Parts: sequence; structure tokens; C-alpha cells
Amino acid sequence: MLEQDNQVKTLLASQPIYNVQKDLYGFELLFRHELFASAEAYGEDLATSEVVLNLCTGINQQIDQFSRPIFINLNKGLLLSDAFLPLPPGRVVIELPASIQIDDALVSAIQKWRNEGFSFALDGFDFHPRYQAILNDISYLKVDVLSESIDSLAAKMSRVENKSAIWIAERVETELQYNQFKDLGFSLFQGYFLARPSVIQGQTVRGKINTTITTVNAVSHPEIEVDKMAEVVSRDPNLATQLLKIVNSPVCGLLRPMGSIKDAIVYMGLIQVRKWIIMMSLLNETTTCNGAIHLVLTRAKACENYAEVALGVKSDQAFLVGLLSGVNLLFGIDNELFLQQLSLQPDIDRAILEEEGILGQILSEVKKAEYSIQQKLTTGFDQESPVFVSYHKASTWAESVLATA
Repeated sequence: MLEQDNQVKTLLASQPIYNVQKDLYGFELLFRHELFASAEAYGEDLATSEVVLNLCTGINQQIDQFSRPIFINLNKGLLLSDAFLPLPPGRVVIELPASIQIDDALVSAIQKWRNEGFSFALDGFDFHPRYQAILNDISYLKVDVLSESIDSLAAKMSRVENKSAIWIAERVETELQYNQFKDLGFSLFQGYFLARPSVIQGQTVRGKINTTITTVNAVSHPEIEVDKMAEVVSRDPNLATQLLKIVNSPVCGLLRPMGSIKDAIVYMGLIQVRKWIIMMSLLNETTTCNGAIHLVLTRAKACENYAEVALGVKSDQAFLVGLLSGVNLLFGIDNELFLQQLSLQPDIDRAILEEEGILGQILSEVKKAEYSIQQKLTTGFDQESPVFVSYHKASTWAESVLATA
């Protein structure tokens, strides 16, 4: 059960979409803000980015329900951006606002996104001729059914050339309306008669990420290899943990346990990782203090260094154990709660939560060294031992990384 503490915030809202049998078909995701700002006031580009990131980094059991199509509002600016929407195309319906300005650039963008596998819905469709240039590329036509009479809607629907489009009735408020519009040819339905939008609250693994020119240039390099991308991501504990949560989100649908950051990058693909980093940079928060970042980064690197002298242990797995053991310090989220959201190899889970196995032993020894160094303890510890040497090297490395942030 998610604890209701000061880390709980409004993530987003969702309004269900139902079919003619009143079975759940999908969800429209809606922007919601803690201070009740509208998407227009917040900025439509930022609002959409916020919805997508909260969907994929949110810690809440409700988010696991999104296994059906999700409708996401997208304005023209984001539609024309090559770097946007790093989500699986088969799961997403891009919803265009009724007010969108239609020109050659928009037509080309829609066709490009359709070629990549995305579907489109036109919200607030009012049958105006100006939509003609894009109408055949639209899979869903959403109509405010209270905007005009039944007879008028029937006549206008019969004249629409796109016969394959699925009609969605919006603002269905009574059983009578539902039956009328079902008979009229609508296949999907939204409205208070069926369900009101529900606000989803929870916790997010969101924090300041290193968006220096060096980092952005590295991840944007067209010929960057997986190992180099993993190295860049590993330099930023916030970025690494956010990507791990994203790849384990219900939208991405991870099918196998991970054992390292490299595994996550291989699964997502370099292009998708690059897009996520750009999006996270857009909504960069500053809630994590540099002290916590330095400590977790040092711990992870020390585990990696120490693993290199421990037989039979992959250093990248040890780095992951050290990194995820600090989720509570980075985001104020219980480690066990966070790990429940991930699909990790069992020995990694046990190492983090119980300090079991050789990975757990490495983490335990590194944390003891960490404590003694922080507390400036001088007795009972061999400062020349491999674990202390590993930790001191890691601390120097972390300082050099953060110096460029």
C-alpha cells in the first residue's frame, strides 16, 4: 500500500473510454497540476511532457492498469519535433486538438508518425472542411454529441469520406444519449454517464539530471555505442534510476529481468533513450541535493570498483546494486516499494534489500566503508583494504563528474 506522505503528489488524470458493450477500451490521459494550473497556463508542450513522464516514472498501482490504448493530447509544436514521444507506437493514439492549424508541415508530420506506427484522433471534430487535408489519416473522430441535434449529426456523419474512422462520442451524460449515439454509429464513448476523469496520485522518481553540453552532445551523437551510452547514463544517478523505472513502466512492457543499466539501454534502444533524456531535460527538477547525488554516485562506483577484485561478479551489476540502494536518498521513496516496480534479476533484489549473496556482501562492505569515512572513524578499519581503496577512488571519480554538472 502506498504511504500517504509528503512525497505523494498528483501525477495525472485519466478518463476511461468504453465500447458499445460498455467494456473498457482505453484511456485518455489528462494533465493535472498540484496548484490547479491548466495545461494552457502551464504550457501545452510542458503539460504533455509532464503527463508522459509521470505515466512512466510514477509509483502507483493504478498506473499498471494502462495496458490498453492510451490517448495523449499533442499540439502542433510537439508533433513537428523529431525528439518527442518516446513511447511504443502500438500503444499510443495521438489526439489532435480541434484548434490545430493545418498546413503542409502538419500533413507531412502526421504521415511520418503514421509510418512509424502511431494512430491519430481528432478531438472536438465539428465537420469543418478545413480538416479535409488530414481526414484520411485520422483513425478516431471525437465528437461533442451535445453540440447539435441527432438529425444534424446523422446527416454530417454520412457525408464524411473517411469510412474507416472510428467515431467516439464525447460528453455522454445519460443512458438515453448512450443508446441514441450507439444507434447513430458511434463505437466508443466518453462522458460522466460512464465515468468521470479520475485523478491519480503517487510518487515519482523525478529529480535534477545532468544536462550539461557534454552529456547532451554525448547522448545525441549519431554513432554513439551502447557501452558509451551506458557510461554516460551511469554518471548521473537520477537519470539512471529514471530510465530504469521508464523501461519497467506498463507502457514499455519489459519482458525480461534486467541485470544492468546496459541491459535497459539495449532493451529500449539508443534512439528511445536519447528521446527520453531530452524530455527529462525539458522538465528538469532540482529536488535532489548534490550531497545525496554524490553519495549515491560514489557508492555505486565503489561497488563497481570493489567487484572488479571479487571473483565471479560483473562490475556493472554491482554498480546497479549500489545505485538502487540509494533510491531512498535520491527521491525519498522506500527502496522496497521502488524495486516492486522493476523487473530485476532476483539476486540483485536480494542484494539490495537483504544484502545477501556476493553482490549483497559487496554492498554491505561498501556501506560500512562509507559510514566509517563519513563519521571519520580511524579505528577498526584498514584504510588500505580493497574496499576503502575502491571507495576513495569512487569518491574522486564522483567529484570529477559532478564538477561538470
